Amino acid sequence: MDTLESRKPTLGSGIYHPGARPMQVFLDDEGCMWLCDKGVDVSKGFEQQGCWKCKDLAFTRND
Repeated sequence: MDTLESRKPTLGSGIYHPGARPMQVFLDDEGCMWLCDKGVDVSKGFEQQGCWKCKDLAFTRND
């Protein structure tokens, strides 16, 4: 049964925001992490699909 309590965010499970679009993080062959819209084709270039290099983003996990 899906209850409000079962959908409550827990540490390590990420943060759910109902207004946010679904995203995924990928690691490329060079060890660079990319933030992408969910459903991108991993066989194609991340930059060409509108993904962002995590090292270029203006926030960190400590923000």
